[in-house]
Amino acid sequence: MSLSIEFNQQSVILNGVLNNQTITQDFFITHKQALSGLSQLNIDLKQVSSIDTAGLAWLLNICRDAQTRKLSLAWHNIPDKLLQLARLSSAETFFC
Repeated sequence: MSLSIEFNQQSVILNGVLNNQTITQDFFITHKQALSGLSQLNIDLKQVSSIDTAGLAWLLNICRDAQTRKLSLAWHNIPDKLLQLARLSSAETFFC
């Protein structure tokens, strides 16, 4: 069970499991150098195999931090499980 984060020119690709065991640090602190100079952040969730409420909270923190940095954020390939969790938490508007 792991999470990998890959940066390419267009997107950040999350691959694996998003839960309290795989999320160990703040996204913007850990990847400060890779994120510097961006005006648009595209996050691709196609390869996320599992997510729980800790994963949802981590993604919502990314939303908050992107807004603080005046960084445009776009989600791609949102898993149904994430949308279900977001609906239960009244947070679906962050992903739509």
